[in-house]
Amino acid sequence: MADNVELEIPLSTRFASTVRAVAAAVSADLGFSVDEIDDLRLAVNEAVSLLADVDDAGAGRLRIVFEPSDGVVTVRCVRSGIEGRLGVDDIDVIARRILDAVVDDYSVTDGTFVVTKRLAAHAG
Repeated sequence: MADNVELEIPLSTRFASTVRAVAAAVSADLGFSVDEIDDLRLAVNEAVSLLADVDDAGAGRLRIVFEPSDGVVTVRCVRSGIEGRLGVDDIDVIARRILDAVVDDYSVTDGTFVVTKRLAAHAG
């Protein structure tokens, strides 16, 4: 089993590229295809964007935990430092379509956005 990878960034879309780079590295280490890596990168970008959209003052932080296992990566994006509840209903229609197309599962509860991507060989 691979080790978890954690990072913390200011809650801003300016730092989404850092999260995308880590997503690519973690999923590549598990043997994901280029398309599967791009899918996960796109999903974490959507997560960062949604969580950052509610931080007008720029005071929040985002902790991202990549949990790789055998053919699966679960990514937990946890918002802190700002108030406000978020849920799946806060994801706009376009973002939902993107997430439905690129990851196996996703959820949003309060300040936490979770996405799960499986290798095609390990999918359902």
